[in-house]
Amino acid sequence: MSPFATPSRPIQTAPRSSVRSRPAAFVTPFKAGMKPGEPGRARLEEKGKAAEVKLATPANQLKARVEAGGSQSGRKVFFDLTQHGERKTLLSSGLVPQEYTIADLETLGIAGSELKQITPTLALYYSFHTPSSTLPSDACPSPPKLLGPDAALEELINRGCSLATKLWVDNHWCLILWKLAGMVCLEPERESDPQTKRWCWAEVMRQLLYRYERELNRGVRPPLRCIATQDAPASFPMVLCVSNITWSEAGVTDDGLPIEPHPELEVTDGWYRLRAQVDAPLARAVRRGVIRVGRKIGVVGARLDSERKDASEVLEAYNSTKLVLSGNSSHLVPWHAKLGFQIAPWVATMNSLTADGGLIATMDVVVLKAYPVAFLEFFEDENGEKQREGPWNERDETAADEKWKRRREVHESKLREDLAKKEMRYEGYAERLERRAGARFAPSEDDEAPDEIEELYDELEDPAGAAAVLSRVSATTAGWLARFITDRVEKERERTGDEMEQELKRVCPPREVRNFRVLVVQDACTRRRGANRSAQVTVWDALGVGFEVGQRYGMSNVVPTSQSAWMDCEAGSEIYLSTRRDSKWRRL
Repeated sequence: MSPFATPSRPIQTAPRSSVRSRPAAFVTPFKAGMKPGEPGRARLEEKGKAAEVKLATPANQLKARVEAGGSQSGRKVFFDLTQHGERKTLLSSGLVPQEYTIADLETLGIAGSELKQITPTLALYYSFHTPSSTLPSDACPSPPKLLGPDAALEELINRGCSLATKLWVDNHWCLILWKLAGMVCLEPERESDPQTKRWCWAEVMRQLLYRYERELNRGVRPPLRCIATQDAPASFPMVLCVSNITWSEAGVTDDGLPIEPHPELEVTDGWYRLRAQVDAPLARAVRRGVIRVGRKIGVVGARLDSERKDASEVLEAYNSTKLVLSGNSSHLVPWHAKLGFQIAPWVATMNSLTADGGLIATMDVVVLKAYPVAFLEFFEDENGEKQREGPWNERDETAADEKWKRRREVHESKLREDLAKKEMRYEGYAERLERRAGARFAPSEDDEAPDEIEELYDELEDPAGAAAVLSRVSATTAGWLARFITDRVEKERERTGDEMEQELKRVCPPREVRNFRVLVVQDACTRRRGANRSAQVTVWDALGVGFEVGQRYGMSNVVPTSQSAWMDCEAGSEIYLSTRRDSKWRRL
């Protein structure tokens, strides 16, 4: 007997009753204190919701990966990125910008005039003279040692930071010193304590190690680097800081009119810098001093303009790549705003818009009036210039479309009739030529048709001269010509559909019709000023979109139109907008 045999069931000696004498007692599936409504159940549900939110948030996943990346990968950790306690932000710090003057800083023993000269451009030439956070005493003079970006690179290499390069260190050295100079002026009382002192070599190296660990060792790339490598769209909402402003040279046009210098911004996300092309409204803000070095701006819907076809690293792309900003999708943000990508775009209000401000990324509007759908037809005239007819309503469009369809059907029927007549005519030629050739025409595979066959076929195009061609050819040539005609008819029959379609496009071109409707909208919410302006929005391709009067919508990617008709911001003024191919509407 196999050792794996199933044991036999013991024989029952008494018959089993088919009906229980007493039903089993009900046992609750919930543990004690876990029934719905009890405290244990409530705590469990709250814990599950918190875990679900934490798992579903990409930012939390990224934060956990950054904090645990070094230990999980087995790499050497150069800086502890673990957050100890709640991190104080600029907003929660209670600090006030420009509270201290240069004289106040000098009184506290801080070289305020020196810090004022620190910019991302000039910081590259700044060096410390001691690695200590305290100044050396005069009693023990030591030869000064210049601790600049070259010394910082050497220090990083000695610590094992093999991925650091001179270009990388020079970039971050400038931005770190610029940031620290601002923080010292913001909170100068910390400079008296060597443990909290910021303007020193030790703090700069600490900042460099933090950036090395986060970016190069953990692979968390900053926004501008992702944009330059085209791994993130430049249209994402982000906060950038103006790090420099340059001006184009003034000149004179051919007509003798002066060319006003135009500004170009250099913006930073705190890690890298890129040039930024600005439009007329932003240029006016720069001239008025509203936008200046150190100001933070919120941008959305930006565009990356690169002279290179392929993506490139941000440190190599400075001279060939720039962001293109539009005034209608940019605005000033508070000094304490965090740099980098933002969760949601900023909503523009009509009072902030200008006719020459370009793309408007996002608006929150209420529909005041919706006009019926209308249609425009575009066509080319005899000079090749594009013209348009309309607008007309839906009934007129239906009538025009039916008229075009009937005209096309007439042309198509005529083309089919002409092709059928031509085919029958050539089939008749082939039959006559086959009878002339007779049964004696039986060429082998090695025999070739005479050279004159194609010329004879071309002569058959004219029906008046076809009889003469058929009567003068010899019997052998007639056989070859009959074969040639049969093959050509078969090939033309295969191409009939394409040829007919091309001919129909020529004699009855397809209609190019676009539908649109005009909405009158107003801001659903405003910040400081009331909703004085309303906008007439031309919504293209509006047949599949339903709009309700009084309904609130999120509107994205619209552009100004009829710029000369824009009014100021007085009560009852109007502006004019239009949608694009990538415009979207969202019911709120």
